[in-house]
Amino acid sequence: MLHRPLAAIMLSATIVTVLAGCASGNDMQPSHAMYDLATLDPGQEITHAADAAHAGTVAQQWWSVFGDEQLEALMDLADQDALSLQIVESRVREASAASAVAASNLLPSIDGAASAEVDHFPAHYLYPAPYAGNYGSEGLIDASLVYHLDFWRKWRQSADAARLRVDVAVFEADDAKLVLRIAIASAWLKLDTAYRLRDVALQGLAQRNGVVHRLQVRRTAGLSTDMDAVAARDALTQTRADIARYDAQIAQQRHEIAALLGKTPAFADTLARPALHALADPAPLSAVPATLLGYRPDVAARRRAVEAAANEIGVAKAAFYPDVNLVAFAGLQSLGIGYLLRASSTAAGAGPAVTLPIFEGGRLRANLKGRVADYDEAVSAYNATIVTALQQVADGIAVVKAAREHQQEAQTAARHWAHIVDLQQVRQHSGLSDTGDLLAAETARLVAQRRATDADGEVAVAQIALIRALGGAWVPSLSVASVQPNHD
Repeated sequence: MLHRPLAAIMLSATIVTVLAGCASGNDMQPSHAMYDLATLDPGQEITHAADAAHAGTVAQQWWSVFGDEQLEALMDLADQDALSLQIVESRVREASAASAVAASNLLPSIDGAASAEVDHFPAHYLYPAPYAGNYGSEGLIDASLVYHLDFWRKWRQSADAARLRVDVAVFEADDAKLVLRIAIASAWLKLDTAYRLRDVALQGLAQRNGVVHRLQVRRTAGLSTDMDAVAARDALTQTRADIARYDAQIAQQRHEIAALLGKTPAFADTLARPALHALADPAPLSAVPATLLGYRPDVAARRRAVEAAANEIGVAKAAFYPDVNLVAFAGLQSLGIGYLLRASSTAAGAGPAVTLPIFEGGRLRANLKGRVADYDEAVSAYNATIVTALQQVADGIAVVKAAREHQQEAQTAARHWAHIVDLQQVRQHSGLSDTGDLLAAETARLVAQRRATDADGEVAVAQIALIRALGGAWVPSLSVASVQPNHD
């Protein structure tokens, strides 16, 4: 039979534990649920694109498909010097440090202590003669151990939540890398388009210089009027203005690329002209959202955030229950420093220590309420990311399709006006038309060529946007097992 005082203590601890369980906040449950990716309908745009035989899948290093060595070098440089990546990498290190702190609570902690002091001992207290009422000294050298007996999994769930926050930071860093690479590729494509538009303008400049020269010869011979020469010179002036505008666009795109890489405008002077190959239209590997969105790091980050919030709910609930720690110490203690290093000064002890939350003014329930709200917020952010991701993929597919149709129409128009110019040249040589008709046809051809070049650029930029929506064929580099939400 248990000794009566010990039985009373155990009974009191049991009652307190039961009361803590009743007040554990089990009535507070999350109100939001995560979308089930297996049941979401992605829509016709995504389904048809996934089934299209002509579409290409996205490679993990998708920028290499352009076949531009300079672009590949820029992507490598971005991983080293880009300021935006340095910021997110710092956040990863910060989350890793916090995770290490949380994980340390799962292991025993051992502290050492040493002290020596001179005291005046009270006459009426615990100290025996000759210390009572006199001056003396105390000495201490010991080591203490504390180990959390994690019956309610508070420390384990805290460590899991911190580890998942590391995953969130890593996935967010991956998403930042993807965004940066997309921005670099888009700027590089726009730089290529600006160069090609300048080429068209230079061709037009050469043609219009020829027209002006011919008009001068004809005017000298009395075969044309000043009106034809004025129109030709005006077109020449406009073409030179176009070249100047394209030069400015080239400079701006080069400066943008330098800034994206964390470089000054001086770096832009080292960039050569792009040498890009055509890219097949990207397409999703599957129309099933679970597969489709598995390549987006932002979706993975938001899911990990939900799992971390679920563990933090568990930590908040475990706070209602008693903390049970195993405490031990061993060392030397003495009244009188002269006795400290003697064998008789050895002291040691071990046993459990229980801390019970009895009255805390509603702090624990308020904390749990906050963690439940955090979970609901994380779920809403995850669901919003899913909806946005599917929208971006569907929009990207539609934009690529429309850009392709525009490109075909623009190329057809360019071929048409090239044929008209050939006919006008034949008519002029035959005396059936004048130089003004040829000038008008050549002007229309240049406009058509510029539109075709713009359309090529629109297709490339639309392809890059779709690659972004598809996650750039991202795959997680982590091998962390998923921790399922726990609301118990």
